[in-house]
Amino acid sequence: MNALTSKNIGSMYGEKSISVHCQDICDLTQPLDIMTISAFYGNYEPTPNTLLHALDSHGIPVEKLAGSPAIDLRRTNRIWLSEEIDHSDLLISRIGCIEMSPYRRDRGLWREHETDILSSIKAYFHMLRIAALSGMKTETVGLPILGGGSQQIDTGLITIPTLNECIQTLKSSESIREIRIISRNQRQAFQFAMTLENSYSALQEAGDREQRKSGARDKYVFISYSTKDRNIADNLCAKLESRGIRVWYAPRNISSVSGRDYASSIVNAITECTHFVVIISRNSLQSEHVLNEIDLAFQEIRRNMHIVPLRIDEEEMGEAFRYYLSRQHWMDAHVPPLEKRLEEFADSFSTQ
Repeated sequence: MNALTSKNIGSMYGEKSISVHCQDICDLTQPLDIMTISAFYGNYEPTPNTLLHALDSHGIPVEKLAGSPAIDLRRTNRIWLSEEIDHSDLLISRIGCIEMSPYRRDRGLWREHETDILSSIKAYFHMLRIAALSGMKTETVGLPILGGGSQQIDTGLITIPTLNECIQTLKSSESIREIRIISRNQRQAFQFAMTLENSYSALQEAGDREQRKSGARDKYVFISYSTKDRNIADNLCAKLESRGIRVWYAPRNISSVSGRDYASSIVNAITECTHFVVIISRNSLQSEHVLNEIDLAFQEIRRNMHIVPLRIDEEEMGEAFRYYLSRQHWMDAHVPPLEKRLEEFADSFSTQ
């Protein structure tokens, strides 16, 4: 399907994309793992000329899917995700739904209504992350212009907040790789496309300013590890450097091995690096030096230091390590063969 506009979004998980299409959902030519819909709270009646009716006519009865969803967060966030769809002539694997309260213009509640919708959209993308962790495929997500039909939400009120949420989701989510905004309403689709163009330009300018502010630094990786895993650290370093990525790790990059110079070199290196890779193993979990390095890196998060734990076995972490690393995105290399996992890890850095 031809896009009115399409933009690439860089992330630490590789390049993602967001696009806007003036398209009828029933004429999809490319599959969607998740098709998002909006509906009034608890009402899935397939009224003629609505998306619910179109889906129903193509073998996707939303009301039936809502009766036993795979994930149900309606009580807290008014969102749910269906089980996988077995029979349909549309290229849609699952339905995700954001439910809305009836919009009453006469009471001047548009701002509260808009806030509710944006809060639900934010929660919706969090739900998709949960789905991915449960083994569901969530790489391609279709998103209609929410509230633009029977809900009568002014598209101009919701375009920028929605696009910002989509872009941030693509940058932060490992699982979601493509978001397609779809509308058969030409005016709404073109308005969204124009807003995406402007938002993307603003995003690029902000990124350029931040890059200039930080000295336009290239990737510079600090490897933290237990000396008992030295061979793995050496191997990982070689793979990263073969891809043009600068690496610092001790003792290779320390000219003096005196205690004072050694500690000073570690502190300076962590301060200078852009990425902190910690090799997590039963050996490093017993190392106070590794824990000290993690603590130093944690203090650098405020200047956009990226902490990337690389787990090479399934040893359970203690409380101190969980405190620092529980919210960081993990890269697993404990499933053999280790050599292949390290190659994949190095590739993920070269494409960021």
